[in-house]
Amino acid sequence: MQGSSDSGGAGNTTPPEKVVSDTLTKEQKGSKMKIIIPIVVVIILVVGGIAAYMVLVKPSAKTSTAPGVSLAVSSTVAAGQSLSFKAITTGTVSNVTIYFGDGTSSTGTPTSGSYIANHTYNNVGNYLVEAVAKGSAGSASNLASLSTITVTPGTVNASVAAQSSEPLLITKGGISGQIFNVSQSISFELASNTLSGQLTAPNWTVGYYIINYGNGHSEALSAYFNTTSGAFDKNVTTYTYNAEGMYPVSLSVVTYNNTAYTGDIVNVKNSTGAVLYQYLPLSYMSKILSTPGEYQNLTAMKTLYIKTSNETVGILSPGKVINPGVINSAEVVPGGPYSFDPAIDYETVGMEVLANTYETLIAYNGSNAGQFVPTVATEVPTVANGGISSNYLNYTFTIRSGLKFSNGDPLTAFDVYVSMVRTLLFIGGSPGTAGWILAQDLLPYGGFGPNGLTNSYANITRAITYDNSTNTVTFHLLKVDPAFLDYLADPEGGSIMDYNWLAAHGANITFTPAGFQYYTTFANEVSYNTYVQTHIMGSGPYMVSTYITGESIVLVPNPYYTPIPGYPGYNKTPTEKVYIQWIKDPSVGLLMLESGQADIVTGLPPSDYPTVQKYEAAGKVTITQFPTLSVFFNYFNWNISQSIMKKLGSSYSVPQYYFANQYVRRAFADAYNYSEFVNYIVGNKVFGATFGFSYVGIIPKGMPGYVPPSQIQNAPSYNLAEATAMMYKSGQYNTTVNIPYIVPSGDTLDYAMGPVWATALAKVDPHITLSTIYLPFSEIIGYSVAGSNGLPLVSLGWAPDFPYPTDYVNAMYLQDGTYPAENGWSNTTLITAGHPSQAAEWTNMTNLILKGDNTGNATLAISYFDQAQQIAVNLTLYVYTQQENGFWFYSSYLHGAQYEQNPMLGGGGDTLYFYLTK
Repeated sequence: MQGSSDSGGAGNTTPPEKVVSDTLTKEQKGSKMKIIIPIVVVIILVVGGIAAYMVLVKPSAKTSTAPGVSLAVSSTVAAGQSLSFKAITTGTVSNVTIYFGDGTSSTGTPTSGSYIANHTYNNVGNYLVEAVAKGSAGSASNLASLSTITVTPGTVNASVAAQSSEPLLITKGGISGQIFNVSQSISFELASNTLSGQLTAPNWTVGYYIINYGNGHSEALSAYFNTTSGAFDKNVTTYTYNAEGMYPVSLSVVTYNNTAYTGDIVNVKNSTGAVLYQYLPLSYMSKILSTPGEYQNLTAMKTLYIKTSNETVGILSPGKVINPGVINSAEVVPGGPYSFDPAIDYETVGMEVLANTYETLIAYNGSNAGQFVPTVATEVPTVANGGISSNYLNYTFTIRSGLKFSNGDPLTAFDVYVSMVRTLLFIGGSPGTAGWILAQDLLPYGGFGPNGLTNSYANITRAITYDNSTNTVTFHLLKVDPAFLDYLADPEGGSIMDYNWLAAHGANITFTPAGFQYYTTFANEVSYNTYVQTHIMGSGPYMVSTYITGESIVLVPNPYYTPIPGYPGYNKTPTEKVYIQWIKDPSVGLLMLESGQADIVTGLPPSDYPTVQKYEAAGKVTITQFPTLSVFFNYFNWNISQSIMKKLGSSYSVPQYYFANQYVRRAFADAYNYSEFVNYIVGNKVFGATFGFSYVGIIPKGMPGYVPPSQIQNAPSYNLAEATAMMYKSGQYNTTVNIPYIVPSGDTLDYAMGPVWATALAKVDPHITLSTIYLPFSEIIGYSVAGSNGLPLVSLGWAPDFPYPTDYVNAMYLQDGTYPAENGWSNTTLITAGHPSQAAEWTNMTNLILKGDNTGNATLAISYFDQAQQIAVNLTLYVYTQQENGFWFYSSYLHGAQYEQNPMLGGGGDTLYFYLTK
């Protein structure tokens, strides 16, 4: 796994691409020109808002004028875009050379004290840039304050992106991981942002890492697929440079179509014959690289400067901030978001992007859940200001004038109206959408009537009206609901879209009964408007610069964003870019945090907590802990699609209605070791912190209606004797099953718990085999289609949309809720499977929830919800694993994180980047 460095080190036979001695004599270089330059003065300038260090060299003789030089340049740019570099000179200067850090340079004569060069970086990465000025009185450079450039991904062809994997090149130590001493051993961490063995394109996978050390030496290594983690391991290699200078190091990740190579894969086995790793030998690389169309090769670069031990080399970094101008976020969510369509997307990864690029009528005010910022609206409506009618059934919003989308289109009341109409039209989408949240107050039966959906033309146009002349939109509720404003603050379902943009890309609506009915078909995965699914046109603080499906997104400030005075975060246009990478491996995220390559890392497992604490003690990282309303659980599919399940693996075998049997479900729940999971796998006792805690019933602690586990009757507990009794009672004892237990890629906790659960189940019934497998989160969502869902048992969770129990009981227990609908939870399934008594209990639970939904008495409503929750526990709808406490890991030079602790934003895991400054 560890590559060997060249035995002689770099520079023995081949000089670096750019060694400073090319410009200065070795004597000048080694002595820092002490003989002819006795005094060096450093001045900080601000050029066009960009800080720059100027090195002025005072001549030893009064008659000579020594040169000085500094650089003014933006700190970020997208690959493929031109960037302007301005070298500012003083003294007598005959020419200036700018070394761009990628092995290229530009030389010219300064005019009026400056030399301007434009350069385009072709590869993503982190570059150091040096300027050297020469004159008759000597030479000077900005070596003590090298400029840094972060190059983010540029436009990538969709088919290329599907066949490729982003390289991740990490160096540790030195100065910011880029400046090292001669003869110092440097560790290179080589990884790719591949979410699993397969890329998005069928049959494509990662083959090799090729690292070029920038001096003519290179090294190729096979990529090792770890069958246990379900991801490619990072490779580690070391290298030593023996000559000073600037070296453009590159890492290329070679991906290939493995159709012709399946028989050539090498399996590395342990002593029992189990396959630990798989790789394609290096001997096949030349054949792959000689076959056009059958491979892709993405490259990332990093400039290293190798200096002598007594040489002063540094990085221009205001306040010692690494990579100023760009906030780098690494999120351990392999596969990234499911959709960017606010009427479709209903998961936390996409929600983060929506919350930063779109606006809602009102938004949550920082960490103050229940307090709102009027964003698109001029004010938060109340009875006192006339925005809410005296009977609390009509909410009117006046739209702020002058708002624009990121393409310059004006935002109007009609755009708000159409956006909400789309949300209601898509309530029946599969996979499930967030439309039910608004529908519960606006449509008969909450949108899901006894005879089908109630999102008809007549019902929707009654529920929402608009007036362009007054620039207002009004919602007409069917019942009083004090949480209605919370619903509108949710970016999923509440985001305002540009209707002209929608229409230009085939998503226009025909405003007739038939037109509305036809439009509902686009709520289903097989009929999505894929352009709207993968593109964004909002009015929020950010806009999308580049998106590589499943791997990364670059957000840049929206030039048309209109700030909102008086509200921190919203009161300014952001200045930093945001580079989000959805990484596959927590260990890569940890390395990125340590090296400064990431400013924010989310999704690290508790086992990394002690390491991050050391970073905090060293002043590198800030750790913030806060409670959340996020819960995690395992859920059962009552109607398993056999053909879809076989796509996961031909060996899997589970009867169609196996989990429709409540005694089977209870046996699985009683075979789950809850304390083992929380204390030793989540790690509360191991690491001395409370990362999560056990709960029972879907209403979380901190939410009205929460019931402590000790007060829940018939709560499951780890009891193998009881589990065995339940399997006998189910009539399924001795039924041979091989169940794929689906865990989201990157979720190391539930993946580790899978074998523990499997061992317990085998003790309950030796005929039960539970096989834990990783699937990217976005793929799990894609598989979750009502009527054709082949995932028998899945580990996922729920983050709040609004702080009221209906967000949990309706979505998690009602037949048309998010999880029930996609997993066949219905009276029809229970009757078909031969469980009429269970169907009766299901009906009783449903009626209690509907009573709670339709009463105006909050106390009575919560009583109904708690009764329904007790029935749900009796039916063992879920195996409840943990309620999460939130931990955020931020670089110490990020400011504004105190506003981020809002439990309504992805359970606290999503980031509103416009609050942050660097």
